[in-house]
Amino acid sequence: MSQFDGNDNHGKPKSDYLSKIAAFDDEKLLCETENKIWLSAFAANNRRSDYHWHVDACYAEWDRRGKCEQYTVAFEKAKGKCG
Repeated sequence: MSQFDGNDNHGKPKSDYLSKIAAFDDEKLLCETENKIWLSAFAANNRRSDYHWHVDACYAEWDRRGKCEQYTVAFEKAKGKCG
């Protein structure tokens, strides 16, 4: 069973989000990844938050594109927002 099977917290298939980010160009995916990393950290006290698996999905999309280093770029940008 994949971590992306099933529905999100709003009852929508997780595959909808996967399809959405797969259609992004690299610049938009970088921004999405940065934002989801920040939101996931912000929601650290809620282990069931969709933001946590969104981050995993963004990483998986970068991996699919053969550009995992872009995840690190997004992480560093998100970390910079924290002060």
